Amino acid sequence: MKYLFVLIVLIYSAIGLANPALDEQASDYQLAKTEQELAAEAVVDKLIMAYNAQNIRKFIELYAEDVEFYMYPQTLMFKGKEKLIERYGLMFKKMHCLKATSIKRVTHGSIVIDHETSEICSKEPGVVDKRSEFVTSYQIEAGKITKVVYFR
Repeated sequence: MKYLFVLIVLIYSAIGLANPALDEQASDYQLAKTEQELAAEAVVDKLIMAYNAQNIRKFIELYAEDVEFYMYPQTLMFKGKEKLIERYGLMFKKMHCLKATSIKRVTHGSIVIDHETSEICSKEPGVVDKRSEFVTSYQIEAGKITKVVYFR
């Protein structure tokens, strides 16, 4: 019994030393973001601000000309800025308010995955009549969004 206890302690110690998740430094390491990740997040932050301001010009300029929009897993919804303008331009004109908020974000390299909420005022200014929650993945290359995937 005594040897079993010693064996368990040794195994636990070995696992603890070999597992970076149990290391105090692991959380500090995970918090450090690369310049690429910071730049990608900045693009998505600008996108959310342009969306909330209903500024179609600033919104569109953040996308690559051949941007692709998908519904998870691989259903192509549309491609290109012309289709993007058709889809969002009318909404920006018709809605009395739009408000998107990133409530949780994961960034890896040039990919930003946001858990977002959205509120829309379609009938009266200041009266939110539609709320939704979704996850969106943005792929950024050279400061432009090249691919968007919606998870619903």
